[in-house]
This record gives sequence, C-alpha cells and structure tokens, in this order.
Amino acid sequence: MVGKQDLMARVWPHVFAEPANLTVHISALRRALRDGQEGKRFIVNIPGRGYCFVASVEAAGQEN
Repeated sequence: MVGKQDLMARVWPHVFAEPANLTVHISALRRALRDGQEGKRFIVNIPGRGYCFVASVEAAGQEN
C-alpha cells in the first residue's frame, strides 16, 4: 500500500497538486490496464489511506 500523500510527493515533488489530480491519473492507469474488466483487478483503493497494486507480477524473458 502506498499512501496518497507519499504517492503525490513522489509523482509531483516540489509541486503543489490537488488530490483530484491523483484520482484522475489513477483512473487513467486503471483504464490503460483495463482494471475491472473480465474480473481482473490491478489497483485497489484503501479508503482514506492510499492505493495498492494487487496483481501478480512476472519478469518477462526469464527462463527457469
């Protein structure tokens, strides 16, 4: 989980940004990832706290 304030500080360092900016960009990420389609979830909102990336991640091009 990444807190909203921490996320905003990392994305927009030294710049004042409204919390609505974060909401707009998280929404764009969800659309790009097709979050919520076909039962797939990638980004989950933790109300009042922040966001969590919940999908499994694999490194591409690696053989076992």
